[in-house]
Amino acid sequence: MNIISSFKFQLNKDRVIKMVQSYGKMPQYNDLDKMYKNLLPILKDHSNPLGIFKMEEKDESINLNMLSKCKFTIYCLITLGEKCTNKINEMFENGNFYEALLLDSMSSNYLFNMSSQLHHIICSKASKINLGITHKVAPGDGEIELEYQNNILSKLKDAEFHNVKMVNNCVYPHKSLTYVYGADASISVNGDDHCCSRCSNIFCSMRHIEKENNYAIEKAINCA
Repeated sequence: MNIISSFKFQLNKDRVIKMVQSYGKMPQYNDLDKMYKNLLPILKDHSNPLGIFKMEEKDESINLNMLSKCKFTIYCLITLGEKCTNKINEMFENGNFYEALLLDSMSSNYLFNMSSQLHHIICSKASKINLGITHKVAPGDGEIELEYQNNILSKLKDAEFHNVKMVNNCVYPHKSLTYVYGADASISVNGDDHCCSRCSNIFCSMRHIEKENNYAIEKAINCA
């Protein structure tokens, strides 16, 4: 079992604001930018970033195409802790609708950044024992069902010690993410942690934002 708490506090402001603007009628970019700057210290103060991962030989009862040729499965959890979720709920309850939505988007972006940081750590450990890893697969993203979160948490016994648990069939605190990688000596290169534009979750807003960004870049290149 590996427990990581030393995550850099990093976010992508542009991506956060585009995500919020995709929800519908929202304040202008400059106004959201000011809110974002005011909320940064609040997010930092209310986050207790934690990552847990464990590698073990593949459980044959798990039927995933991605893992079919992998000898090992790596079970992962990242969380911002309960304070962050409580602060977002408090803002909604107090009627600070835009700030609550923005803080929610900021915390999700921070969580994804933590995933990338943890990915580098896992890749480094795997390469030392001559293993490569697959891309990340998270329950609910289309490749495995949301209910699989419970299987992952059951493999990570320390999660409950850090107050991460299943509540109403969802991981709590809500700003938490469970996922798996496959690992095998036959995988020569560790690829990207996750690519939003190629994600199979058709309901995710970031998937559409990334596809639009990629299209704009390709169009600019073709017009040059």
